[in-house]
Amino acid sequence: MSPRRGQQIAQALRRARKEVASGLDKPAGAYRPPGRDECREKRWVVAVDETNAIRLHYMAWRKGSVLADFVILVERITSGGWVEVERFDCCHGCCHLHADGREASQPIYALNVVEDVQEAFTRASREADDRATIIRRKGE
Repeated sequence: MSPRRGQQIAQALRRARKEVASGLDKPAGAYRPPGRDECREKRWVVAVDETNAIRLHYMAWRKGSVLADFVILVERITSGGWVEVERFDCCHGCCHLHADGREASQPIYALNVVEDVQEAFTRASREADDRATIIRRKGE
């Protein structure tokens, strides 16, 4: 390999690192999901503990075979029924967490293309399970 070719490769790597770093600073990506009325909806619930006092409530929307949008709720049972404690969703080009019932959110994963939604769902599912376990332990 010529010295010039090595310099070109190093320059391309620096440029790629810079693009990735700038993308990490911006929590919102370019992806906007299609309207939910254009998608097929699926809902399911998973109990976090044997007493069924904390659960994860999943809502997913698929356009064709591709996951296009989702919401994951961490819910707690009260005397009045199920109450949302935390919410994971992906709007405004970013998968994010609304912790402790607040409207303010913490970014989890930027969404630039529809394929990013599946990766965000995987990450949010893992984090929702961890947070639900913590919430259950706080209530003990």
